Amino acid sequence: MHSLLQKILNEIKLAVIILDSNENIIYANQHAGNLFEGSTNIEGEIAHILKADIDHKKGEKIECNSKILLPSWTPITIGKRHYTLFCFEDCTYKEELEELNYCFSTILNSINEGVLLVDSDGMIRFYNNQLRDFEGLSPDMLLGKHITEVYKVNALESEHLTVLKTKSPIIDRYQKYKTVQNREVHLVASTYPILKSGRIISTYSISRNLSKVKELLDNTKLLQKDFTPIVENLIADEANNNTRYSLDSIVGNSPEIRSLIEKARRAAHVLSPLLIYGETGTGKELFVQGIHNENSITRNHPFIAINCAAIPESLLESLLFGTVQGAFTGSRNTTGLIEQADYGTLFLDEINSMPLGLQAKLLRVLQENKYRKLGGKEELPVNCRIISSTNIAPSECVKKSLIRKDLYYRLSVISFTIPPLRDRPEDILTLADHFIKLFSMKYGRPIIPVSDKLKAAFLKYDWPGNVRELEHIIESTVTMIDDENTILPGHLPSDMISKLQIKEESKTATLAEILLEAETKAISDTLEEYCWNISKSAAALGISRQNLQYRIRKLSINRHKS
Repeated sequence: MHSLLQKILNEIKLAVIILDSNENIIYANQHAGNLFEGSTNIEGEIAHILKADIDHKKGEKIECNSKILLPSWTPITIGKRHYTLFCFEDCTYKEELEELNYCFSTILNSINEGVLLVDSDGMIRFYNNQLRDFEGLSPDMLLGKHITEVYKVNALESEHLTVLKTKSPIIDRYQKYKTVQNREVHLVASTYPILKSGRIISTYSISRNLSKVKELLDNTKLLQKDFTPIVENLIADEANNNTRYSLDSIVGNSPEIRSLIEKARRAAHVLSPLLIYGETGTGKELFVQGIHNENSITRNHPFIAINCAAIPESLLESLLFGTVQGAFTGSRNTTGLIEQADYGTLFLDEINSMPLGLQAKLLRVLQENKYRKLGGKEELPVNCRIISSTNIAPSECVKKSLIRKDLYYRLSVISFTIPPLRDRPEDILTLADHFIKLFSMKYGRPIIPVSDKLKAAFLKYDWPGNVRELEHIIESTVTMIDDENTILPGHLPSDMISKLQIKEESKTATLAEILLEAETKAISDTLEEYCWNISKSAAALGISRQNLQYRIRKLSINRHKS
């Protein structure tokens, strides 16, 4: 029985010590010994602490041997003998966690973004001070409550509940909602899942107050003179009319682009239909937004854009005109895009993809300046300006019956063509420099120039993807480049290097280019030798797995297909 009791006492997670009436230690379990590991006089130290702690109030923590302990004791009498049973709980780790939690809470309460943490049951577990200022709610009134109790949302409308279900993040979504106190809130928020061993344990969101962000950027605008076009793009007022660009946002020094900008300024002051032709990636919507913001009437009203190629034919008509309840099974009263645009602009992108039957209805709208909702009898006025675009030459569209000839004449009261990037080479390096500054600011990277060799390759390339292709290449390069002084051909994505047909010449290569090529070859050869086993390859190269994986991404090293 004695050995069983001793075994039980050694298994419990508390340090147990028994004193006799003379305050001599007559028993201490293994955990009690561990608390004083390394001490040369364990019995003396325990006796001293216990003697001092007799006057302590129960529940008060003490510090001993660099550990935080929570003592409790009970007097025991057996016959005429008196004993004291002491139990010590080691709270060191718990205390460290509490301090760490306090540090994290202090940090999260000092940042400018709102932070909300929700557990796997949808209960609110953390709500920082910035979000309190955004929403006007007190953390005390919502911590521990279900998210649907605090916000006027259901399970389908809540980003947190959606992420809990899908395990996929929702990035930079505009949110307009009301709290239980009926306060309207406008935020841009990203919501992320927290996964542990494949199981979702909570979600958190990081949000920005749109009005605060705009105010801050307005205050710093004057300090960004060197980057005025870039900053204007970044602080464009999306909340007012759904646009980001003005005509001043357009970058280019070629005679063609400068002439086109002036033509767009003149076209902006006439509200006639406008047709823009340009290859994919030339910046058609940028021009359309610029024209919208150039006009004193349209810029104060919504800019509504729709890609006719992306919407099924069965939905496109109802989206444009709206519907009346009962028009077809399941229909309800909806507001069409023409009505939503109000006195602003309706932009019909890729009009050549619109079904010919719907084109006939659009022709009537342009002729009569009136329309009817689906299932409706009332004729409603068209107040918005209609601008359309096509990525196929209008003459080809008419010839191939992609656009009705009569509709073409109505759409192209004013028309112009955006030249492809290959036809204005003087803009290539100007745009490259612009995108380097833009993405360096966005990702917090130093602004570095393009090497002469890469400039020459850029000027020779025909840019089938136009400005969008150049933009994506520069963004990819800026995000992946390390501590370098110049952007070299080797910094580009590998597929782009082959497209540009850049040939390395060892006799004129710089030291940086030689080292980059050598590093790429060494890693590629090692990976092939070990059949792309990351652990073995990293060990052979003398670097960590994480470092190797980073360099594979940075150098765009791909596995050869056997």
